[in-house]
Amino acid sequence: MTAFKQNRCHDSLAGPAQMAQVSANDDAPRNTVTVLIPTFNRAEWLEQSLRSILSQTRRPDEIIVINDGSTDGTLAMLKAYAEDVRVLSQANSGKAAALNKGLSKARGDLIWVFDDDDIAAPDALETLVSALAASPNAAFAYGRHSRFEIDGNGRKRSLPGGYWRDCAPESFLFETMLDMFVHQQAMLVPRALYEQVGGFDERLIRSQDYEMLLRLAQAGNPVATSKVIFQQRVHDAPRGTLRRQFRGADRDRVWQAYDRVIFGQVRDTVDLAEFLGPEGETRDPAGLRHALIRRGIVMARKNLWSLAMKDFTRAAEVADSPLTRLEREDLRKTFMSKYASQSMKLGADVRRMLCDLAHVSGAGRQMSAILARALVWRVRQALMQGHLKCGLQLVDLILRLIYPVRRTDQTTQCSYSQG
Repeated sequence: MTAFKQNRCHDSLAGPAQMAQVSANDDAPRNTVTVLIPTFNRAEWLEQSLRSILSQTRRPDEIIVINDGSTDGTLAMLKAYAEDVRVLSQANSGKAAALNKGLSKARGDLIWVFDDDDIAAPDALETLVSALAASPNAAFAYGRHSRFEIDGNGRKRSLPGGYWRDCAPESFLFETMLDMFVHQQAMLVPRALYEQVGGFDERLIRSQDYEMLLRLAQAGNPVATSKVIFQQRVHDAPRGTLRRQFRGADRDRVWQAYDRVIFGQVRDTVDLAEFLGPEGETRDPAGLRHALIRRGIVMARKNLWSLAMKDFTRAAEVADSPLTRLEREDLRKTFMSKYASQSMKLGADVRRMLCDLAHVSGAGRQMSAILARALVWRVRQALMQGHLKCGLQLVDLILRLIYPVRRTDQTTQCSYSQG
């Protein structure tokens, strides 16, 4: 592992799109990598993660483990790695606080955040460093992940691959807002970019990585590799902090709750044009309508339906020309959340708002019809999972959207979270 001379910090990136530049008289290492691993009471899994990091074909230049108040054997285990690992300890404050502490002490030009329960692919760091080197204008690099679990007999079992989207760099922000598909364990980010966008939000006990990813994506376009960077361990161990802990079995529900908090803020802080990409333009009615449709889709997928319908309604009002091919393709994504049928809530108020959209304009009627067709696969899912009542309610909604009437009876609830 490359040594940093006299614990000396060196110049990092001048901007998010360039590799670090140091002056000719600065003898500090260049383009170095710091791995940050926050941990809390996962000594056994942490050691497995550490071994995978230490076995990289391209060794990191610095490894920092931030011990977030562990009460198990974490510190004792780490003594065996004293020559390779720098340990920082703090009172239990959560993952975001641990990462901020690590970032404040990191000396590498590039930061690789890794979880204490996952396993890195042997060539993970080499792959990410090479991706950045080949794309000097990229803000950061990212790759894919696979998933595994340990069964009741202690055997490792592979699971279906993690959620992934193939997308152009300029579409990354919008695709990420639809659903998070890139994890920090699969990302290599310039330290200067973290400094530019600010630290992790310590108010969040979940989705702090998602919130950070959105800020990183706003700062610049990334470069992707299709290679698997890490294996994600699927388990039901507790998450959170000592004071705000939740069961692993509740992880999706908690993630979604925090996602709604984050995206309630996103609607106010992300410029509407950014929903169209770096060249987005909303000064003309056509561009404004497309941006509103896209933002509405994002809000709908986070179950922020009142916000979604405000955008859909305004979109139908600002331009009444036929929807473009891109607008139609985007609207078909409205109900395609990775959380699947357990999360999308379509109560009576939402059903009523969707039906009202058809009466705003010709464009609104076209939007309603496309949303109706997008619901068909949800009907299949509901029926396959035994939610007969909900499936029938969705069929009723589809018919009302395709054949709108002025007055509808929307008294029944249809929530995918119901049994």
